[in-house]
Amino acid sequence: MHRIRTIQVTIGMARLGIGVVTETPAAAAGARSRFSRLLVLACAVTLVGSIIPARAQTAGPRLFFTDIVSGPSSGGQNNLGAFITIYGEGFGAAQGSSTVTIGGRPVAGVTSWGQNKAARGLDRIVVQPGPGAATGNIVVTVGGQASNALPFTVRAGNIYFLNPATGDDGNPGTYAQPWATIWRPRQSMVAGDILYVVGGTFTQMDPDAPGWDTLLMLDTSFCASGTASAPVAYLGYPGKPPLFKNASARRGIYLNQDSGPLSHIVIGNMRFGLMDEAILVTGVGQRIVGNDLSNGGEGNKIGVFGDTSAIKILGNRMRSNGTPTGKSYDIYVQGFGINRDIEVGWNELRNRRGGRSMQVFGHVAGDRVDKLVIHDNVMVGCELNNIVLGGSDGGTEILGTVTVTGNIIAGSRSAEGLRVNDPQGRVIIENNTLYGNAVAQLYLERAGAKRITLRNNIIVAKAGQQYYELDAGSSSSSIVSANNLVFGAGPCAGWDKSCINEDPLFAGASDYHLKSGSPAIDRGVATSVSRDHDGIARPQGAAFDVGAYEYTAAGALIRDGPSP
Repeated sequence: MHRIRTIQVTIGMARLGIGVVTETPAAAAGARSRFSRLLVLACAVTLVGSIIPARAQTAGPRLFFTDIVSGPSSGGQNNLGAFITIYGEGFGAAQGSSTVTIGGRPVAGVTSWGQNKAARGLDRIVVQPGPGAATGNIVVTVGGQASNALPFTVRAGNIYFLNPATGDDGNPGTYAQPWATIWRPRQSMVAGDILYVVGGTFTQMDPDAPGWDTLLMLDTSFCASGTASAPVAYLGYPGKPPLFKNASARRGIYLNQDSGPLSHIVIGNMRFGLMDEAILVTGVGQRIVGNDLSNGGEGNKIGVFGDTSAIKILGNRMRSNGTPTGKSYDIYVQGFGINRDIEVGWNELRNRRGGRSMQVFGHVAGDRVDKLVIHDNVMVGCELNNIVLGGSDGGTEILGTVTVTGNIIAGSRSAEGLRVNDPQGRVIIENNTLYGNAVAQLYLERAGAKRITLRNNIIVAKAGQQYYELDAGSSSSSIVSANNLVFGAGPCAGWDKSCINEDPLFAGASDYHLKSGSPAIDRGVATSVSRDHDGIARPQGAAFDVGAYEYTAAGALIRDGPSP
């Protein structure tokens, strides 16, 4: 069987994309380093900045998500409409000649343009659409390359401002005359309205929610709910996010539906310091985006409970939370009802001092978690498991379908990286990179027959660690596996017939991109994971690559930078 590889060579100002063939799969591995027995099939030369073949293509900008998906195109600061924060990769450090369009029209204002500015080292742009904007797709163009599109709907709504340094609650809440306290806006805001909080530190308990020990409660008894087409948004002002902190507070912001259904609230670009639970989420359609929840004490940073659905937790940074002896979590999907259709993506959960990075658990009979998607997160350095799926104090098997794709799960200090504990749950684990987690990388405590799909993962163990730990409540019959790469703890498991047992050749000690010649390149099976951790389309070569990253010869230009 012949194997085709593409090699990139740079000569002066030109790049060469060379297709080469080796006679056997075994020879392919040696050819990567020795270039022996190669037949040059094709060569294409292009100037830097133009299109180059196959893996040598320079990746253009990739859009992942925005804080809001609809808003006014006028009103607000300078009458240019809502601020829209765009998150992705490949934007570059400065705008230069790059452009942002909505519905094919240039935006009226670009407030900021930054590289490696958000969680996970994501790039971030803030724009205002302007009165001429129309509903359509957001597209970012850098160096002549257009990004993928994200939809944005132009609609009616008020834009309000709150500035504790200069405001007064008797003001109309405009940019020139802002409000002062965090509780004042909910008296005026209705579906479709947006609030920007300009800096400030908020420490006082909500006077309208005595006994709840929360700094801000949103409850339909004294605030408006949003709708799918007209959400209510509480957002930090670009470049000046507010800080919520109070060591005595149980909660920072509480989205509460005890008084009736609460839906479609956006909480974005806020900072949370020392307190118990930073954001507690109930209801439908809530969107928790781009917040910084770091250096907090014991307690969960983002909690989801009660009957909830259509929840999005995107691009939040959670670092160095918890206490050494504590057992709380950065993200906790905690039952007390049915939690359905939840997306947890592009977050950074790092160095939790106690407890787990993310836990999915039930507490009462009838709890259920279904259609949970955990993707493209960085979960590194937790004291216990980086992810736990399943378990219940109420004796109920809670898991429906859970999908875990494109994540970096690494360095848990005293427990396994990913733990599954539910015989009825269907868990799909694809294109992740698991590295150096204590005890084992994947622990199946309880899992039913053929309930775990394990495909295209890189699983690396360090000294004294295992690839897998299968407890009495599970067995190898629980796993449907294909094309996983394991390294560091001996050979492949006997039940994993398509396993690859080679050094994955990571780019660096904590950089899990693939080097040229990695045995993970083109060794995966096709899955529904259409883009990798960096937003690069799969496949780039003859087949999917194994692990969270798809290899590209332009990798140095596109990989995550250090998160600030």
